[in-house]
Amino acid sequence: MSDSAPVDLRSDTVTVPTERMREAMASAQVGDDFYGEDPTVRALEERAAALTGTEAALFVVSGTMANLAAVMALVPPGHEVLAEADSDLVRWESHSTSGLAGVQLAPIHGIRGVFGPADVADLLARDDWRAPRTGMVAVENTHGASGGALWDLADLRELSTACRAAGVPLHCDGARLFNACVAGGYSAADVGALCDTVTFSLYKGLGAPMGSLLCCTAEVRVCAAEIRRRLGATLRQVGVVAAAGSIALDGIDDLAADHRRAAELGRGLREVLPAWAAPDPPRTNIVTMPIGRAAAPFVAALAEHGVLVTEVVPGLVRFVTHRDVSDAGVERAVTAAAHAASTLTEAVVPA
Repeated sequence: MSDSAPVDLRSDTVTVPTERMREAMASAQVGDDFYGEDPTVRALEERAAALTGTEAALFVVSGTMANLAAVMALVPPGHEVLAEADSDLVRWESHSTSGLAGVQLAPIHGIRGVFGPADVADLLARDDWRAPRTGMVAVENTHGASGGALWDLADLRELSTACRAAGVPLHCDGARLFNACVAGGYSAADVGALCDTVTFSLYKGLGAPMGSLLCCTAEVRVCAAEIRRRLGATLRQVGVVAAAGSIALDGIDDLAADHRRAAELGRGLREVLPAWAAPDPPRTNIVTMPIGRAAAPFVAALAEHGVLVTEVVPGLVRFVTHRDVSDAGVERAVTAAAHAASTLTEAVVPA
């Protein structure tokens, strides 16, 4: 990145394919995925299943589609999915589950994205024909709205035990699953052993241009493949993008560098803007600043100083590190944040 280019911290989806990815895409062996004949897709799905310890995996266009396919495969229409109130499933995908799956989301209020068996016990046990039945419990790991917070394996195991006792499937929206694994010291297979379905993104953090995987049983994969077709996402010679996804998975260990830079960014922001910075250091690659009504003007002022961030929810500014952000970019962001805050009016700056 040149010194004149903006430091883009809006999301870890803004990365561009590496040269290795471009070379792999150019030389990928392909076939018609509709007939199960694309060898590059098959290899990627087999690798995803092996990583998560599941029987099978299905390559889909996006994380939203992966989550929706899991819901449609396992939850009957008219049932509900229990998910944390600030999770992507509730905030950004509930129109998909309600409009396309006939399933509603019941928000559970957790702490930094994490909730336990006690929080869902009544809903898991509910047996009332007048009320919707619980068809799934969903967790998000990492939890984006909580600054990339992650589930500890012990907490996930307790929830999994409660779900299995109730006969309710547990789904993991693992868009940034490998960030959680790197930071939490566990494997994707550890998560897969506790969940009935697991999704992960190839384009968040890992840097592929597109694609997510739904990891599940072989039976669920058959159902999810039919759902993918019903959603209009029949894939053909898609090995050209699956090849980039395979290269992306080679970079899982590199996510630690993103976490280090996020920690440095969070530390720098606390030093220059102590009234705004979140008190807890980030554990993964997302730094948030809960700054209320100053959020929108602060985002605009940062852009004028060459740093791009987003007001991810009202009042909450999000910075996301990724492989296209260097140490120098982090330093620029901290300096720009101090300058941007100094340009704001007293009406939006905290006393």
